[in-house]
Amino acid sequence: MPSARLGQAAWKLLQSPAVIFAIALTTRLWLAAQLLPEKAWPFFYEYNEPSRIAWAVVSGYGYSSPWPRTPLLPTAQQPPVYPLLVAGIFRILGAYSVSSLWTVVILNAIFSALTAVAILQIGKRTFGTSVGVLAAWVWSWWLYEAAISIRVWESSLSALLLATALLLLPELGGSRRSLWLIFGLLAGVAVLNNTSLLAVFPFFWLWLWINCRRLQSCNKQLLASIGICILTLVPWTIRNYVTFYRLMPIRDNLGLELWIGNHEGEARLNGDDFLRMVAEYNRLGEMRFMDTKRQLAAQFIRQHPGSFLRLSVQRFYKFWTAPDGSAWILVGPLAWLGMFLALWQKGLTAVRYAIVIVMFPFVYYITHTGSMYRHPAEPVILVLAAYASVSTLQALAKRWRKAA
Repeated sequence: MPSARLGQAAWKLLQSPAVIFAIALTTRLWLAAQLLPEKAWPFFYEYNEPSRIAWAVVSGYGYSSPWPRTPLLPTAQQPPVYPLLVAGIFRILGAYSVSSLWTVVILNAIFSALTAVAILQIGKRTFGTSVGVLAAWVWSWWLYEAAISIRVWESSLSALLLATALLLLPELGGSRRSLWLIFGLLAGVAVLNNTSLLAVFPFFWLWLWINCRRLQSCNKQLLASIGICILTLVPWTIRNYVTFYRLMPIRDNLGLELWIGNHEGEARLNGDDFLRMVAEYNRLGEMRFMDTKRQLAAQFIRQHPGSFLRLSVQRFYKFWTAPDGSAWILVGPLAWLGMFLALWQKGLTAVRYAIVIVMFPFVYYITHTGSMYRHPAEPVILVLAAYASVSTLQALAKRWRKAA
């Protein structure tokens, strides 16, 4: 009896949101303490685009200059939410200061720790307590996740916003309009933080329409939610049009990203290439530079369709397994297995997770990829991988009991 009570207490502790939040936050702050302040410049600030734009903002040059050695002229290379957040911190604590960096890192760590709690709730709600606990603890303890989450980048906030959207989705059916409006605002902020999330939110709305129309009409709420999202994007779109005389809802760098992954030389970009790219950017200006890169990428794809297909397959593999030699060689396939298993067993309920797995990475398959780009989707990936793992273990245990 005492051992049973001890086991119950331990299990209760493992699924405590407060404990999971504390462990995730502690892991990230411990890792940050190993890197700061000695590694502040090479590991965080050097060549960091949000920091560079934030410095330009607080220095009076406006939202401009994403790279060093470039003119201090307006840019739309980055979406605005995260650079402006960093700019606010720079304004208070000083541009490129260690205190500002600590504040950014702590804020990212808090975003990531809150995501751990969201992972717990997502897993418990759809797949059971064991899945939620396993996925949340992997996210909390895994040093890889901690290292990615504390970078001066939008990925921690993006992961939290996407996980929050997934938590809200089941609550919207039949709910009051205010929650639909909150979801639309959340979608707008998420897209202005990470443009790649634009690939998932339209399908979330489609899922909502299919899911709720079985019970009652939700057309008005759906249109209101989409309208709030569009209204959230409008001020930045107007800024871009006034600045560049071009209709550009969020950012202008798709041509560049496409060229980086699809150009002569097997799509490798080294330090010399970056310097030449910056020199070309300075010579042409941002709009002509982005247009030129888009045209070169399109030309490469037309002339080398086989190479483009091969590179896309390589990028697919890299997206799901990078970094080399890590546990992602197992986690990625487990997530896909978990997705198919969830679609088979949960039906429409699991489609919202499949949307993330299928749609979010698509732009990285055709442009270029790296493990840091996967981070916003990793809460869903870990939940599905945990579901596949737990389901497999349960099936093996059931077979073992029958055999016994």
